[in-house]
Formats: sequence, structure tokens, C-alpha cells
Amino acid sequence: MSKTTGGTTLLTRVHELPLAEGDARIFISVADTGSFTAAAALYELTPSAVSKAVTRLESALGVRLLARTTRALRLTEEGAAFHARCARAFELLAEAAEEAAQGASEVSGVVRIGLPSLFATYLVGPQLVELLESHPRLRVDVVTTMRPADIVERGLDFMIVVGPLADSSLVARPLGYGQFVTVASPAYLAKAARLAECADLAMHRCLAFLRADGRQDDWNFLRDGEPQAIEVNASARSDDMHHLASMAVAGAGVAQLPMFLVAQALARGELARVLPEVDPPAKLASFVHAAGRSIPRRVRVVIEHLQRGEGSRLPGTSPTQVTRQTRKSATSKAT
Repeated sequence: MSKTTGGTTLLTRVHELPLAEGDARIFISVADTGSFTAAAALYELTPSAVSKAVTRLESALGVRLLARTTRALRLTEEGAAFHARCARAFELLAEAAEEAAQGASEVSGVVRIGLPSLFATYLVGPQLVELLESHPRLRVDVVTTMRPADIVERGLDFMIVVGPLADSSLVARPLGYGQFVTVASPAYLAKAARLAECADLAMHRCLAFLRADGRQDDWNFLRDGEPQAIEVNASARSDDMHHLASMAVAGAGVAQLPMFLVAQALARGELARVLPEVDPPAKLASFVHAAGRSIPRRVRVVIEHLQRGEGSRLPGTSPTQVTRQTRKSATSKAT
């Protein structure tokens, strides 16, 4: 029986609401993506149709939900409050429908994951085999990306992000720590200048990683227990660590790369470690999802499976190193 409030059932109150559920869902998507165009793509509508849906919703509620300018959209105070309550309501509805359809044990549906390409190739991909065998009605869509904004823009259930998280609208859950090493080919080192300390990097060709925001990654080192960062003067840069690794093997210069990526090249003698006494601090990898949203059961199953697998501690990292290195953040600049 429906719960009553002042003689009126909750079901009656819902039916008497002066708004359409579809318009509310469209508004949530506009608020999450920050544009009519992005929301329109999610629903296969035109931006004009999305704008009209939001206008209808505002008229029904009698309040302005979005402040529109020629350059941006932003939530009004009323819009932010409505968004928070409405988004939570739709999440609860989705959970209820999912649990009712799946019963106590069956897991089905689509889980969309955002991964750095290295994780997709070396860590997560192999773990998905057992997961999909255990849950044949589950489908996993993997999107290679390093942009946390893609959680909303590309409709991802979660991402794996390496390093600190700057966006306060996202929530991070630790996955594990990965060791990075500084490497170069023996052929390059044989003809290059001395490389005995961090300051010597100024005399070397450095191969640097470009982040998703277009900025160059600092190189991090651990000196006397203190994490330090250097902005190297790069001779070549790439947003693909596979490319940087192949350039390092070819003798193009010095690179700082994940141990699991270069372990075989080191074992074959194609690369050599440099500055091992100041190896980079281990980097934290985290599961990241949108704040204020409950996690559907099918998504929890995937996350828990990855946490139980080899990804719970990334290759090349010892527990003592992780404990020592992650007590401090690498914020100071080395000279």
C-alpha cells in the first residue's frame, strides 16, 4: 500500500506533479554535461528540442533552473537544489528497477569504463576474461581516456585515474600503487653526457608525457625521503607512453615510465635504469565516479572484481616503498 501523507498517497502526489519525467531527465543531463548540445547527443535529439524541454520544466515549476549566456550555462540556486534531489531520485529508481529485474544473484547490463590505454592493455583487459565468464549477461564497454570530465561527457560508470584528483564533483576509491622508473637505452647512455644526479638531466634529451589537459608531466623523484618534481626541458613529447617507451628503446633520450611497461625491455637489456637512488614515488591509481550518485550493482561487481585482481597492487611496487613514498605529496621543485 502506498504511504500516506496528510490523507494523500505518495503515488497521488507524484501524479499531481506539474512536470514531465522526460523533461526532468533531460534537465539532469544538461546540468551534468554543461551544454544543450552534449545532452542532445545523449538522447538523440536536437539542441533546440533539449532547450524547449528545459523551458517547459521551468514553466511547470515556476522557477528558473538555468542561467543562460551566449558562452555558458550555469545552475541557479533553485536549479542546483532541484538537480541534487532529482538526480538522486532517478538513481534510486534505476537501482530499484535493476534489483527487481536481476533478482538476488544475476548480474546483467552494460558497464562503461574509462581507462588509460596502458591499463586497458596490461592490467584490466586480462582481468575481464574471468569476470565475463562468471557473468555472461554482463557487457563491458572500455573507453580509453585520461580525462575525468569524460565520466559525464561520455556517460562512463567509472574511470581509473592515476595521480591526484582535482575535480571536487568526483569521488575516488583507491585501487593500488604503481612504480615509475627513469630509463634510457645503453646506446644513448654510451654517447651522452654524464647522468649521475637530477641536475644532469638539463644536459640530456628528455622524452616527456603530455597529459590530457595538454600540459607536460613533471618528473618526480624521491630524494632523502622527500618527493621532488622537475619540469624537464623535453626534446620530444607524446600523450602515448607506448610511443615514449619505443623512442627510449631506439635511443632518442631519457624517459620516466611505468615499471610494468618497460620491465621486459629492462630484462632484455634494451633499456637501463638511471638515477635509481632517487626513483620516482609510487603513484596512486583510483576508481573515480561522479559524486552524489549511488553505484549500481553491476558496476559494483566490476569494481570489486578489479580490486581483487592483480590491479590491487600494480606491478613493480613494494609495500614498504608505497608506505614511505605516499606519506608526502610531490609538490616541491628539485633543482
